[in-house]
Amino acid sequence: MATDPNKLQPIIVKKVKKGGHGVHGGAWKIAYADFVTAMMAFFC
Repeated sequence: MATDPNKLQPIIVKKVKKGGHGVHGGAWKIAYADFVTAMMAFFC
């Protein structure tokens, strides 16, 4: 019975995650823009 090809093949389950960082992905850009603006005000 060990030579049956149907029993030798493993079952592969692929899980696909969609989206991910949609809600909190861009907050660092606003903080960085504020920081750069403050540095330009102090040093220019």
